Amino acid sequence: MNRKNFYMQSAIDLAAKGKYTAPPNPNVGCVIVEDSKIISKAYHQRAGKEHAEILALKNLKKKVNDKMIMYINLEPCCHYGKTAPCTKTLINSGIKNIEIAMLDPNPKVRGKGVKELRKNGIKVNVGSCKIEAIKINKDFVTKHEKKRPYIIIKQAVSLDSKITSPNKKWISNKFSREDGHYLRAQSCAILVSSKTIMNDNPKLNVRLTKKKLSIKSNIRHPIIVILDTNLSIDITRFKVFKTKTKKIIFNSVKTNFDKNNNIDFIKVVSNKNGLSIQAIMKILSRDYDVKNLLVEPGKSLLSSFLDKNMFDEIIFYKSTSIVGDDGLETVDIEKTYLNTKKIYQDSAMNMLNDVKITYKPKR
Repeated sequence: MNRKNFYMQSAIDLAAKGKYTAPPNPNVGCVIVEDSKIISKAYHQRAGKEHAEILALKNLKKKVNDKMIMYINLEPCCHYGKTAPCTKTLINSGIKNIEIAMLDPNPKVRGKGVKELRKNGIKVNVGSCKIEAIKINKDFVTKHEKKRPYIIIKQAVSLDSKITSPNKKWISNKFSREDGHYLRAQSCAILVSSKTIMNDNPKLNVRLTKKKLSIKSNIRHPIIVILDTNLSIDITRFKVFKTKTKKIIFNSVKTNFDKNNNIDFIKVVSNKNGLSIQAIMKILSRDYDVKNLLVEPGKSLLSSFLDKNMFDEIIFYKSTSIVGDDGLETVDIEKTYLNTKKIYQDSAMNMLNDVKITYKPKR
């Protein structure tokens, strides 16, 4: 690895530290180098707070000079959002050399930030560690390029493809369940069907400590998204409605905003197969700034996402247990979809006596 890539990879590694707190913003890290030494570094921690490059400048122990090079994994913003444009601060700082891994996919920024910096006498190079930079922000890229969230589908599954057991509460072991909470912690939203709410009465929150997440700020719980075609759920009965977390109930009946309970009822088009998944994904991305979505489905909802090829990853926590005929079954991924070559197995990881299997679509 050459020096330029080493410093850029350092910025990317820093960016990853924000994955539990920065959403819906992208993961961004920045290092400032002088005489082959990193003299300042920072990462973006939370939406509305200072961006990585601004923090890195603030962390400098000396005045900016012409020998310094700034490395950022994402193009600096050049528009007013919750913060002022970073390009203005960079121009005024006196920094003269900036390395950027990738352009911002947001059309408000894409290429415009680089153009503004170059126009004001700053030397800008783009492209170091671009593949790694895209990977760390694959959800942010998906949101802007596909106009939908990056979708991860998660299920715990027995050896005989059952997702419930009459004899025990959990299909997967505690290590798999904890890993699932890390997925929740980095997600902007979590989506389930009304059947899941009524059958399981889940809280759908993140049950990890700040220490485990290596964060100092408060834990950010994902928006709760429920698909309830005919509005059959009684919102006074279930645990999920007793939390302060934002809830969105997509349905075919009405659009209404219940501010007291922090619930948005959103009407979307439906047909004999249920609510339009495509319309829901578009609304979540456009109106709720959801860049990544965790889906925890039953068999029917999983089939809907699979049939529409509306996913980016499927994660099965596969246990060694055999439930038998009394358990609820799910889609047999390997028989139904691997054989049709619509998906492929990307990885498998042991979780004690469970196996975490990740599938991805063939594009």
